[in-house]
Amino acid sequence: MKPVDPSPDSTSEDTDGVLAPTTVSHCLTLNEAQMLVSLLASFGIEARIEGENYFRMLGSMVPGIDGIRVQVRQVDAEAALEILNQGSEQMTMEE
Repeated sequence: MKPVDPSPDSTSEDTDGVLAPTTVSHCLTLNEAQMLVSLLASFGIEARIEGENYFRMLGSMVPGIDGIRVQVRQVDAEAALEILNQGSEQMTMEE
């Protein structure tokens, strides 16, 4: 039996793009970013804080240039943005 060379699928490139991390929010503090990650998780969207360990280690000594970034998979980006926008509208209405 000869070994078969796996041929690259055209779908693997599509899948990689869909799973690529996309930034959906820039936060000023790590606590704010963690709250957004928890909010998105409650809706079943997996989110992460880019560079979280870096910010944990340095704290507020060195703020990020463009804030602390909350990222989701590309496929979840639209739903995540809708959830985050609804949350900000509700906070504005309460104030």
